[in-house]
Amino acid sequence: MVSLFSQIINQSFKHMLIGTFIVFISSCISTYQLPSPTVSRYFNKGSINQAITIHEQNNLNYIPSSHDQVLYGLDMGMLNHYAGNYRLSNDFLTQAERAIENNFTRSLSRYMSSFILDDRSLDYCGEDYEDIYLNIFKALNYYNLNQPESAMVEIRRVNEKLILLKDKYNQVERRLNRSQEAKKIKKRMTLPSIQFHNSALSRYLSALFYRYEKDYDSVRIDIEHLYDAFHNQSGVYNYTMPKEIFMQYQCLQSPFPDTCFQSSGNATVRIIAFVGQSPQKKARTYWIISRKNHLVVARNKNGSQQLDLIPWKGIQSGYTFKFSVPYLKRRPHSVRQIECIIDNQRFQLSKLEDISNVAIDTFNRKKKILYFKTFVRATLKGIAAAKIKKSIEKRQKRKRKGKPLTFGEALWVEAQKSMVDAAMDLLEQSDLRISSFFPSQAFIGEALVKPGTHPVKILYYNRMGLSKTTVLKNQRITVDGLNLIESSFFDNK
Repeated sequence: MVSLFSQIINQSFKHMLIGTFIVFISSCISTYQLPSPTVSRYFNKGSINQAITIHEQNNLNYIPSSHDQVLYGLDMGMLNHYAGNYRLSNDFLTQAERAIENNFTRSLSRYMSSFILDDRSLDYCGEDYEDIYLNIFKALNYYNLNQPESAMVEIRRVNEKLILLKDKYNQVERRLNRSQEAKKIKKRMTLPSIQFHNSALSRYLSALFYRYEKDYDSVRIDIEHLYDAFHNQSGVYNYTMPKEIFMQYQCLQSPFPDTCFQSSGNATVRIIAFVGQSPQKKARTYWIISRKNHLVVARNKNGSQQLDLIPWKGIQSGYTFKFSVPYLKRRPHSVRQIECIIDNQRFQLSKLEDISNVAIDTFNRKKKILYFKTFVRATLKGIAAAKIKKSIEKRQKRKRKGKPLTFGEALWVEAQKSMVDAAMDLLEQSDLRISSFFPSQAFIGEALVKPGTHPVKILYYNRMGLSKTTVLKNQRITVDGLNLIESSFFDNK
């Protein structure tokens, strides 16, 4: 009777050939062209319209499909937000949000197929932080379109998604643990918990919108949640809470919280500044070295820096193969300080949200799934490839009936083995898809000014001094208005 192990190996070989064909065919289809270095250069300089023009030209032949529509929608949505094309930005971000939901639903049934093909074969369903922050930028778009009610809908969507985030991958975890592959290695996958469950940026915007509606009880609730975000998620909010938030919280906890909302005749202007770019995906390589009935996972090919020892009944010694898993790498930016000048009043902005921290924290849970699947897949393919290469040698030797191979025959054997290795490399690569234009951090600042029209200057400093000045003329500030002014600077190191 053919063993389960042999069945899995034979299936892996068949799917390896099919997968090679699929990858080849896929490369011939029109796909989304990621932002080019020229687009990124214009973006970092703040020349957003030029970046959009070149990016659109690079994708003239792109036909949106479920495979990469999320990336296209997110990139175009964020670029158009920064360009002030708020309605168009929302159109793209809404397309991306729908595609994320549809692709993730489909992925629950397709996740097992990526035990054979790598995750690049799946439709991209976005990273969790992308799914969360797209609603925040949709809210900002609606605010700029003078639609505060629609903005509040988007903020509520953020909070709904954060509630669901805790259990989002439970079904995937159960399916993977029940799979034949998981039973073979007698190892269960346990997902780590995520710390992030409450967005300070979302709560801040929510409090502003409720304040605009004079729903002061909801303002108090949001400020309390914002305060808790810093105190209960110290791994994500590992910096000092903005003084504006602390003072509002203290005021609302006083015996007379109604005084927090009384107007002195002055108006509050609120600045929100986005800096840097969210993390990139990079690949980290691991090595698998077989011992009898065991597999060693290590950082180096010689087995040093051992990370795991996994039982694998029936495996023989002598196999060595590698696999890679994506991780998020922070993109440093040059901004060290941000100041705002309104009339003769000068004040400093404070960091409210580190979006890169959130991205990395939420990705760590998914990374565990990717590691588990990729390890199993790479092992099955690696063993199958080793057996194929041995069979190539044996077949050639049988033809020679015990005589040594000629130089040409030996060269042909090595060529066939190299083709097997090439097919393995083609099929076993990390999925490094991720959007390009979410910011890295959000800063806020508030000041009281007389109602009226004011010029606003926002100054960005790097370690050498003043790096950029943004001048916003004729900003109308009212006593009852939100008076939210947005700025951005993406100068990466």
